[in-house]
Amino acid sequence: MSIFNQAQTQRRKTNSDDNLIPLINIVFLLLIFFMIAGKIEQIQDAGLTLPENSQTKPAVAQPITLQLSKDNEIHLNNEVVNFEELPDALTQLLQEHPANIAVRADKQVTYQDLDKVLDTLRTAGFSTINLFTLTTEAS
Repeated sequence: MSIFNQAQTQRRKTNSDDNLIPLINIVFLLLIFFMIAGKIEQIQDAGLTLPENSQTKPAVAQPITLQLSKDNEIHLNNEVVNFEELPDALTQLLQEHPANIAVRADKQVTYQDLDKVLDTLRTAGFSTINLFTLTTEAS
């Protein structure tokens, strides 16, 4: 009977090994695929002389930031601005470098005050207004 038990354990070992072979094949195929597809090749210099640019322009335009505090103080690019001066300051900023505007308002600011500021931004000509909020983690 011991010969029968040995043969049965040998069959179990070979069956479990046989089940791993397709998995190993897939892993190696994925490895080869990513090695070929992800090959990074440096561009060879063909002896070209590239033209020079006399104008220096920032690679990424800095967004215009507007912060509205709980005391209804308006900070436009870290400068305090009155609500009456806001349309002129926004028009000037929009002419200098048209960009998106990022609005950060304190959570204690009323909706009416925020709506006034948003209406002023729309009339000044901003097409994209980003409102920032803090995300809280679910407990």
